[in-house]
Amino acid sequence: MTLDEKTIAVQGSKVPFIFKTASPDFLWLRLSIAGGATLLVGMGLGRFSYSPLIPQLIEIGQLSEWQAGVIAASNFLGYLVGALVAPTMRRHSGETRTMRACLILGLVALFACAVPWGFYWLFLWRGLLGAVVGVMMIYCLSIATRHAPSDRLGAATGIVYTGVGIGILLSGSLIPWLLSYSLTITWLGIGVIGLTSCIVADWGWRGLTPKESSNKEKPHPKIIWEYTVVALIAVRVLFSIGLIPHTIYWIDYIVRGLGNEIDFGGLHWCLFGLGAIGGTYLWGRLADKIGFYRGLVITFIIISSGVAIPVINSANWALIISSLVVGTQPGLTAIMSGRVHQLMGPENMAPVWRMSSLISTIIQAVAAYGYVTLFEYTDNYVPIFLVGSACFAMGAIIAITLKGRKNSKKV
Repeated sequence: MTLDEKTIAVQGSKVPFIFKTASPDFLWLRLSIAGGATLLVGMGLGRFSYSPLIPQLIEIGQLSEWQAGVIAASNFLGYLVGALVAPTMRRHSGETRTMRACLILGLVALFACAVPWGFYWLFLWRGLLGAVVGVMMIYCLSIATRHAPSDRLGAATGIVYTGVGIGILLSGSLIPWLLSYSLTITWLGIGVIGLTSCIVADWGWRGLTPKESSNKEKPHPKIIWEYTVVALIAVRVLFSIGLIPHTIYWIDYIVRGLGNEIDFGGLHWCLFGLGAIGGTYLWGRLADKIGFYRGLVITFIIISSGVAIPVINSANWALIISSLVVGTQPGLTAIMSGRVHQLMGPENMAPVWRMSSLISTIIQAVAAYGYVTLFEYTDNYVPIFLVGSACFAMGAIIAITLKGRKNSKKV
């Protein structure tokens, strides 16, 4: 008996029910799991596993400080390239084959990083990982949400983005332990985790029939630049800009700004990962309960508060709340994607989501240099986090204006 044929019993809150993983009624769950495992490889490991390794790479002399920063930036540059080539890959190979190809490339890149061949070698493979993520972020979510029932849309998006949270948590917890052995062992350990996730993801993508996974004759419709599209893209851009302070400065603020030990900073990176894991599910369930319109607005407001609170009050409880709350940001991405799905429809979601990825990636790169300049000029963390908080607040305001727009199922 194959895994597809096995019958799995699930105990509900009141009545147990039976389903098969190959059943059309639960295909959305299988594809959501595949999407989560895919993003664990690409975003969770491909992006977030690098930051904890930077001090060790510099300390052993494998990279200079400048080179380490350039390699980190190469991942964002690769993301932009991936977003650009994603439609071509989709037309040529179909969505499922594209996802599986990205998994293979991502896995090869993770293991290739273990070879200590210096700056250009890591620049190449970290950039490739960024390109892989650029494709994954566009299509693995659109596939899962397209097959999800309307009352399971939040759960589907939450499951997909759980992979990002698991990757962050593993980066914060396992990498320091693996580094006690060697840098090479650490890279290989990351690759083994990626291999496990690839196996799970491949099982999930095999659930699609060739007809369902092929899109050779169905190119994306052109985007009509009306207010709804512009507002949805603006919301994602503001999200990307608002997230930069915690992405770049959070651990630095905790350790150097507040005078704590590096282990304390590592603990908060783990809390950030726990927030990401819990947030993807909690925000998804919130959206299922109260609707994606209200869920999007409320989540933007909560995360805006989480970004600002540590510079208003630096007590331990405030730092913990900030790590956990801002860590839930993959869940906000999930709600944004679900809102795009509602407002644009399943067929129009992918081109709008791709365009928002492209624009937000470009602006995020520019904004990152803006934050660096602001910090260099002020030598103060407060304006950095307040600007980030203001971006999330503006995102909430724009999200409010989308009430009652076309194709919205729950407003």
